[in-house]
Amino acid sequence: MIRILAFAAALLTVCITASSAFIRHVQNGVGCADWPACYRTAPAAAATTGAAAAAAATTGDLPGVRSARALHRVSATAVGVLVLAVTVLGWTSLPTSGRLAAVLAVTVTAFLAWLGRYTPHDLPLVTLGNLGGGLLLAAALGWVAAALRHRDATAGANDSRRSTGTIPSEAAAISRAAIVGLALVALVAWTGAMIGARHAIAACAAPLCVGGAQWSTAALDPLQASPTLGAGAGPGLHLAHRFAALGFVVTAALLAWRLRAARRRLAAWLVVLVVAQVVAGAATVMGGWPLGSATLHNVLAALLAMTLGIAAGGAARARAGMPGPSRG
Repeated sequence: MIRILAFAAALLTVCITASSAFIRHVQNGVGCADWPACYRTAPAAAATTGAAAAAAATTGDLPGVRSARALHRVSATAVGVLVLAVTVLGWTSLPTSGRLAAVLAVTVTAFLAWLGRYTPHDLPLVTLGNLGGGLLLAAALGWVAAALRHRDATAGANDSRRSTGTIPSEAAAISRAAIVGLALVALVAWTGAMIGARHAIAACAAPLCVGGAQWSTAALDPLQASPTLGAGAGPGLHLAHRFAALGFVVTAALLAWRLRAARRRLAAWLVVLVVAQVVAGAATVMGGWPLGSATLHNVLAALLAMTLGIAAGGAARARAGMPGPSRG
C-alpha cells in the first residue's frame, strides 16, 4: 500500500511538471498564432521589467491555462500530503538510501511550495528551480517507491541470486549508472530551461546548427534576466542542450543494458521514454505543434527522472539485502 502511495505521488509530480510547463510555455509565446514569426518577434519575457507578471495576467483567462493551474494546485496539494504519509508510514521499511530519498522528497516539496510564491518571475533561476525541483522530486519518489521492502513469491529467487554475489555487483553498477543519468538529466534540464528563458526554441531547427553558433556563458546564467546576447547564442544553447542529451542517451542505453536481465520491463520502459523524448525534442524545434511537443518534452523528462529513481531505489534495496521482485 505504501509503495502505491509513493508511485501515486511520483505520477502526480509528473502532472505538476506538465501543468507548470504548459503555463510557462504559453506565457512565453510558444505555439503563438503565426509560429515561429510571432515567437521570434515577440519580446523575451526577461527583456522587460515585470514581463513575467504581465504575461501571467494576459494569459490567465485562457481556458487551457485556467485548467492547468487548477491541475497544478490539486496535484501539488495531494503530493504534499502523500509525501508526508509515505515518509512517516514507510520509514522503517526503507534502507538508509531510501530514507535519505524520503527526506529529500519532503525537503524539495517544501522548497517548491515556497518557490511558488515567486512564480512567475523574470529571473530564469526561478524557472530552473521549479523545473529542477520537480524532476528531483519525481526521482526521489521513484527511489522511495522502489526501495520500500516488498515481499512476494520471487523473494526466494532473489535470495538465491544474492548468495552467489551477483546481485550486489549488478546493483552497484545499476546504481552508478542511474545516478550519472540523473546528473545528466539535471544538465539537460538546465540547458533546456535556458533555451526557453532566452526565447530561443525556434533558433535551431536543423539537427546541427554549427554555423554561426556561439558559446555564451551569459545565456546559461540563470541569474541574468535579460543579458545582451549575440545572434549565435540561441544556436549555441541548442548545441549545449543536444550534446548533454547525447551523453544522457548513451548513459540510459548502458543502464537499460544493465537492467535487461533482472528488470526487463523497466529496461524496455526506459528505452521507450528515451526514444519518445528525442522525438518530442525534434518535434518542438521543427515547429509542427510546438506548445504540445514542448510540454510533452517536460513530461517525458519527469518520467525519465522517476524511472532513473526507480532503478536506483531498486538497486539500493538489493544492496541492502531486502527482498523484492526480480522482474519489471
